[in-house]
Amino acid sequence: MDHQPIRTSRQQLKMDNVEVTAASGNSGKSGVIVWTTSMTNTMLGFLADLVAKGKRTSSGFRETHLKQCAAVLNEQFKLTITSDQVRNHLKKWRKIWVRVVNLKNLSGALWDEDTCTIRLSDEHYAGHCMTHKPDAPFLNNSIEHYHAMATIFGTTGAKGMNARSGNDLLSIDVDDEENGEVNGEINTSPQVGESSDPKGPPKKKAKVVKVLEDPLGAILKDGFKLVAEALVKSGGDDDDIPDDLWDVVSCLKEFDEEHLAHYYAHLVDNPKTARAFMKLSETNKSVWVSRYVKKNF
Repeated sequence: MDHQPIRTSRQQLKMDNVEVTAASGNSGKSGVIVWTTSMTNTMLGFLADLVAKGKRTSSGFRETHLKQCAAVLNEQFKLTITSDQVRNHLKKWRKIWVRVVNLKNLSGALWDEDTCTIRLSDEHYAGHCMTHKPDAPFLNNSIEHYHAMATIFGTTGAKGMNARSGNDLLSIDVDDEENGEVNGEINTSPQVGESSDPKGPPKKKAKVVKVLEDPLGAILKDGFKLVAEALVKSGGDDDDIPDDLWDVVSCLKEFDEEHLAHYYAHLVDNPKTARAFMKLSETNKSVWVSRYVKKNF
């Protein structure tokens, strides 16, 4: 079950009034649909159920699925929602999911599975939100509809870093996300990235598309980085030979000094063999030297 955020009475009153208006079929603006929390919950729940049943294609939901979802919403809320409006609202929540995944990957962020909350320390939170105000509602707050979003969007991973599909983790136009009204929708939820800037809505920015790094790919990338660092750190060790190597070799009195000198040079050229040689018993050391002498002299 998704954890719903705690709202003030004023916010709750606003939500209640909006739901009554939407349920009556009169949003107060022609062509605009007011999505309430209940409507969003129904839509995401229906689509998540389709995913669970394996009915979503690799390129996303079919038009018939969106029409079925619209029919369920119309039946429950007595509206005339279209499949296009469902599609537009789904895009909005896909952008929210992209933001959530990015924030979960923040350095120092902790994920609270029980409350679906991305937790930052007070200092980290204040510093981040100072430069990323739209992220504030998703930090140290329970994230609305997290499990439904995870079901719908979380399993749609691109094959390869640059692969794309109709439902992969791509952000959509930045100006759509920052405006209060998107594609004929009015945002009524305090947990979908409202800006707290009192100067009003920001100016539109150039439209861009960002590709989100796949979380699994990020984990593998970090793993490869650690392995590479370990190899670099141990790289010098491969060329090291024991300081007392010659002392040990020269103690094998049953061999001519010339042969021992040649074998010592062989060990110097092969540090790994030299280190292995040092771990042998004296008898086995003699076996190794004898084998080398027979092979080369």
